[in-house]
Amino acid sequence: MEITVVGSGTVVPLLERRQSCVVVEAGGETLVFDLGSGAVRGMLRAGLDPFAVDRIFFTHFHPDHTVDVVPLMFAFKYGARAERERPLAMYGPEPFEAFFGGVTDVWGEWMLGEYPTEVVELPHECPSSIELPGGRVVWAPAKHRPESIAYRIEGEGGAFVYTGDTEYAASVVELARGAHTLLIECSFPDDAPVPAHLTPGGVARIASEAGVERAVLTHIYPPAEALDLVSEVGRGFSGEVLVAEDGTKLTI
Repeated sequence: MEITVVGSGTVVPLLERRQSCVVVEAGGETLVFDLGSGAVRGMLRAGLDPFAVDRIFFTHFHPDHTVDVVPLMFAFKYGARAERERPLAMYGPEPFEAFFGGVTDVWGEWMLGEYPTEVVELPHECPSSIELPGGRVVWAPAKHRPESIAYRIEGEGGAFVYTGDTEYAASVVELARGAHTLLIECSFPDDAPVPAHLTPGGVARIASEAGVERAVLTHIYPPAEALDLVSEVGRGFSGEVLVAEDGTKLTI
Protein backbone atom coordinates (compact mmCIF):
# COMPACT_ATOMS: atom_id res chain seq x y z
CA MET A 1 0.00 0.00 0.00
CA GLU A 2 1.50 3.32 -1.12
CA ILE A 3 0.15 6.49 0.50
CA THR A 4 0.73 10.08 -0.63
CA VAL A 5 -0.35 13.07 1.43
CA VAL A 6 -1.30 15.45 -1.36
CA GLY A 7 -2.72 18.18 0.86
CA SER A 8 -1.78 18.60 4.54
CA GLY A 9 -3.28 22.01 5.19
CA THR A 10 -6.52 23.68 6.19
CA VAL A 11 -8.83 26.48 5.11
CA VAL A 12 -5.93 28.93 5.74
CA PRO A 13 -4.32 29.76 2.35
CA LEU A 14 -0.67 28.68 2.44
CA LEU A 15 1.68 28.06 -0.47
CA GLU A 16 3.34 25.15 1.31
CA ARG A 17 0.15 23.34 2.37
CA ARG A 18 -2.77 22.57 0.08
CA GLN A 19 -6.14 21.63 1.50
CA SER A 20 -6.95 18.08 2.56
CA CYS A 21 -6.28 15.20 0.18
CA VAL A 22 -4.61 11.79 0.48
CA VAL A 23 -4.08 9.22 -2.26
CA VAL A 24 -3.77 5.49 -1.57
CA GLU A 25 -2.49 3.13 -4.25
CA ALA A 26 -3.45 -0.43 -3.36
CA GLY A 27 -4.52 -3.57 -5.19
CA GLY A 28 -3.93 -1.98 -8.58
CA GLU A 29 -6.37 0.87 -7.85
CA THR A 30 -5.95 4.56 -7.07
CA LEU A 31 -8.11 5.73 -4.17
CA VAL A 32 -8.52 9.40 -3.23
CA PHE A 33 -9.68 10.51 0.20
CA ASP A 34 -10.97 14.10 0.22
CA LEU A 35 -10.41 16.68 -2.48
CA GLY A 36 -9.69 20.09 -1.00
CA SER A 37 -8.56 23.07 -3.04
CA GLY A 38 -5.35 22.40 -4.93
CA ALA A 39 -5.66 18.63 -4.77
CA VAL A 40 -5.66 18.00 -8.53
CA ARG A 41 -2.50 19.98 -9.20
CA GLY A 42 -1.07 18.59 -5.98
CA MET A 43 -1.39 15.08 -7.41
CA LEU A 44 0.67 16.15 -10.40
CA ARG A 45 3.26 17.78 -8.15
CA ALA A 46 3.52 14.49 -6.21
CA GLY A 47 4.03 12.45 -9.38
CA LEU A 48 0.50 11.02 -9.43
CA ASP A 49 -1.84 10.80 -12.41
CA PRO A 50 -5.23 12.39 -11.66
CA PHE A 51 -6.75 10.55 -14.62
CA ALA A 52 -5.90 7.22 -12.97
CA VAL A 53 -8.29 7.76 -10.07
CA ASP A 54 -10.68 4.83 -9.59
CA ARG A 55 -12.51 5.73 -6.36
CA ILE A 56 -13.09 8.91 -4.37
CA PHE A 57 -14.04 8.91 -0.68
CA PHE A 58 -15.19 11.97 1.29
CA THR A 59 -15.03 12.31 5.07
CA HIS A 60 -17.45 15.26 5.24
CA PHE A 61 -18.74 18.10 3.11
CA HIS A 62 -16.74 21.16 4.14
CA PRO A 63 -15.25 22.96 1.10
CA ASP A 64 -11.65 22.35 2.15
CA HIS A 65 -12.33 18.62 1.71
CA THR A 66 -14.56 18.61 -1.37
CA VAL A 67 -14.16 21.52 -3.81
CA ASP A 68 -11.65 19.91 -6.19
CA VAL A 69 -14.15 17.22 -7.18
CA VAL A 70 -15.41 19.78 -9.72
CA PRO A 71 -12.08 20.46 -11.51
CA LEU A 72 -11.18 16.76 -11.33
CA MET A 73 -14.36 15.63 -13.05
CA PHE A 74 -14.16 18.57 -15.47
CA ALA A 75 -10.66 17.36 -16.37
CA PHE A 76 -11.94 13.80 -16.85
CA LYS A 77 -14.40 15.07 -19.44
CA TYR A 78 -12.40 17.72 -21.28
CA GLY A 79 -8.78 17.56 -20.16
CA ALA A 80 -7.77 13.98 -20.93
CA ARG A 81 -5.92 12.89 -24.06
CA ALA A 82 -8.41 10.08 -24.57
CA GLU A 83 -12.04 9.81 -23.52
CA ARG A 84 -12.38 8.21 -20.11
CA GLU A 85 -13.89 4.75 -20.15
CA ARG A 86 -12.83 3.39 -16.76
CA PRO A 87 -15.57 3.53 -14.11
CA LEU A 88 -15.52 6.09 -11.32
CA ALA A 89 -16.97 5.32 -7.89
CA MET A 90 -17.62 8.07 -5.33
CA TYR A 91 -18.44 7.48 -1.69
CA GLY A 92 -19.50 9.77 1.12
CA PRO A 93 -21.42 9.73 4.38
CA GLU A 94 -25.15 10.17 4.35
CA PRO A 95 -26.58 12.46 2.98
CA PHE A 96 -23.96 12.17 0.22
CA GLU A 97 -26.50 11.65 -2.55
CA ALA A 98 -28.13 14.98 -1.71
CA PHE A 99 -24.75 16.71 -1.46
CA PHE A 100 -23.52 15.42 -4.81
CA GLY A 101 -26.90 16.11 -6.37
CA GLY A 102 -26.49 19.73 -5.32
CA VAL A 103 -23.05 19.88 -6.91
CA THR A 104 -24.33 18.49 -10.20
CA ASP A 105 -27.35 20.81 -10.10
CA VAL A 106 -24.92 23.73 -10.12
CA TRP A 107 -22.41 22.41 -12.67
CA GLY A 108 -24.64 20.11 -14.70
CA GLU A 109 -23.28 18.77 -17.99
CA TRP A 110 -19.87 20.33 -17.37
CA MET A 111 -19.36 17.84 -14.54
CA LEU A 112 -20.68 14.53 -15.86
CA GLY A 113 -18.97 12.29 -18.39
CA GLU A 114 -20.10 9.29 -20.42
CA TYR A 115 -18.01 6.86 -18.36
CA PRO A 116 -19.80 4.71 -15.75
CA THR A 117 -20.23 6.66 -12.50
CA GLU A 118 -21.41 5.18 -9.21
CA VAL A 119 -22.45 7.42 -6.30
CA VAL A 120 -22.62 5.54 -3.00
CA GLU A 121 -24.01 6.93 0.26
CA LEU A 122 -22.42 5.33 3.30
CA PRO A 123 -24.60 4.79 6.38
CA HIS A 124 -23.33 6.63 9.41
CA GLU A 125 -24.22 3.91 11.88
CA CYS A 126 -23.75 0.12 11.63
CA PRO A 127 -21.55 0.34 8.52
CA SER A 128 -20.58 -2.60 6.34
CA SER A 129 -17.41 -2.65 4.26
CA ILE A 130 -16.36 -1.98 0.68
CA GLU A 131 -14.39 -4.80 -0.85
CA LEU A 132 -11.35 -3.80 -2.89
CA PRO A 133 -8.88 -5.82 -4.93
CA GLY A 134 -6.60 -7.20 -2.22
CA GLY A 135 -8.32 -5.46 0.70
CA ARG A 136 -11.30 -3.53 1.98
CA VAL A 137 -12.44 -0.15 3.30
CA VAL A 138 -14.41 0.27 6.53
CA TRP A 139 -15.51 3.46 8.25
CA ALA A 140 -16.82 4.85 11.52
CA PRO A 141 -18.31 8.10 12.80
CA ALA A 142 -15.93 10.95 13.55
CA LYS A 143 -16.72 13.95 15.75
CA HIS A 144 -16.65 17.07 13.62
CA ARG A 145 -19.74 17.57 11.46
CA PRO A 146 -22.92 15.49 11.86
CA GLU A 147 -22.04 13.54 8.70
CA SER A 148 -18.31 13.13 9.43
CA ILE A 149 -16.71 9.70 9.14
CA ALA A 150 -13.16 8.33 9.26
CA TYR A 151 -11.83 5.54 7.02
CA ARG A 152 -9.72 2.42 7.50
CA ILE A 153 -8.08 0.70 4.51
CA GLU A 154 -6.98 -2.86 5.14
CA GLY A 155 -4.48 -4.64 2.91
CA GLU A 156 -1.91 -7.43 3.04
CA GLY A 157 0.74 -5.26 4.70
CA GLY A 158 -1.48 -3.84 7.43
CA ALA A 159 -4.08 -1.16 7.95
CA PHE A 160 -4.08 2.57 7.22
CA VAL A 161 -6.55 4.94 8.91
CA TYR A 162 -7.43 8.48 7.85
CA THR A 163 -9.43 10.45 10.40
CA GLY A 164 -10.47 13.47 8.37
CA ASP A 165 -11.46 16.25 10.76
CA THR A 166 -12.40 15.13 14.26
CA GLU A 167 -11.96 15.72 17.96
CA TYR A 168 -11.43 12.78 20.31
CA ALA A 169 -13.98 10.04 19.62
CA ALA A 170 -14.11 6.47 20.90
CA SER A 171 -15.38 5.38 17.50
CA VAL A 172 -12.19 6.67 15.86
CA VAL A 173 -10.07 4.85 18.45
CA GLU A 174 -11.85 1.58 17.67
CA LEU A 175 -11.51 2.13 13.92
CA ALA A 176 -7.77 2.73 14.30
CA ARG A 177 -7.12 -0.15 16.69
CA GLY A 178 -3.94 -2.01 15.75
CA ALA A 179 -3.41 -0.03 12.53
CA HIS A 180 0.08 0.41 11.17
CA THR A 181 -0.33 4.06 10.14
CA LEU A 182 -2.79 6.66 11.41
CA LEU A 183 -3.05 9.84 9.34
CA ILE A 184 -4.63 12.14 11.89
CA GLU A 185 -5.49 15.82 12.05
CA CYS A 186 -3.49 17.95 14.47
CA SER A 187 -5.01 21.37 14.10
CA PHE A 188 -4.35 23.51 17.19
CA PRO A 189 -2.13 23.72 20.30
CA ASP A 190 -3.21 22.12 23.56
CA ASP A 191 -3.46 25.54 25.21
CA ALA A 192 -5.75 26.89 22.47
CA PRO A 193 -8.11 24.05 21.54
CA VAL A 194 -10.97 24.48 19.07
CA PRO A 195 -14.07 22.28 19.28
CA ALA A 196 -14.36 19.54 16.66
CA HIS A 197 -10.58 19.47 16.09
CA LEU A 198 -7.58 17.77 17.66
CA THR A 199 -4.56 19.07 19.54
CA PRO A 200 -1.28 17.17 20.06
CA GLY A 201 -2.62 15.79 23.34
CA GLY A 202 -5.75 14.50 21.63
CA VAL A 203 -3.69 12.94 18.87
CA ALA A 204 -1.51 11.18 21.44
CA ARG A 205 -4.56 9.88 23.28
CA ILE A 206 -6.16 8.40 20.17
CA ALA A 207 -2.90 6.92 18.84
CA SER A 208 -1.95 5.45 22.22
CA GLU A 209 -5.38 3.99 23.00
CA ALA A 210 -5.63 2.52 19.48
CA GLY A 211 -2.15 0.99 19.68
CA VAL A 212 -1.04 2.20 16.25
CA GLU A 213 2.57 1.92 15.14
CA ARG A 214 2.85 5.29 13.44
CA ALA A 215 0.96 8.59 13.73
CA VAL A 216 1.28 11.03 10.83
CA LEU A 217 0.02 14.53 11.53
CA THR A 218 -1.95 16.53 8.95
CA HIS A 219 -4.54 19.34 8.71
CA ILE A 220 -2.17 21.67 10.54
CA TYR A 221 -3.16 25.28 11.28
CA PRO A 222 -0.43 27.94 11.67
CA PRO A 223 -0.58 28.04 15.52
CA ALA A 224 0.19 24.30 15.59
CA GLU A 225 2.81 24.70 12.86
CA ALA A 226 4.86 26.80 15.26
CA LEU A 227 5.18 23.90 17.72
CA ASP A 228 7.56 20.95 17.82
CA LEU A 229 4.68 18.61 17.06
CA VAL A 230 6.75 15.43 17.19
CA SER A 231 7.78 16.20 20.76
CA GLU A 232 4.32 17.43 21.74
CA VAL A 233 2.62 14.22 20.57
CA GLY A 234 5.51 12.11 21.85
CA ARG A 235 4.69 13.10 25.43
CA GLY A 236 1.69 10.80 25.34
CA PHE A 237 2.44 8.36 22.50
CA SER A 238 5.46 6.08 22.32
CA GLY A 239 5.17 5.12 18.65
CA GLU A 240 6.65 6.84 15.60
CA VAL A 241 5.41 10.38 14.95
CA LEU A 242 5.78 12.21 11.63
CA VAL A 243 4.56 15.62 10.52
CA ALA A 244 3.14 15.39 7.02
CA GLU A 245 4.09 17.81 4.29
CA ASP A 246 2.49 18.07 0.88
CA GLY A 247 3.98 15.20 -1.10
CA THR A 248 4.89 13.04 1.91
CA LYS A 249 4.95 9.38 0.82
CA LEU A 250 4.35 6.44 3.14
CA THR A 251 4.47 2.69 2.60
CA ILE A 252 2.66 -0.07 4.45
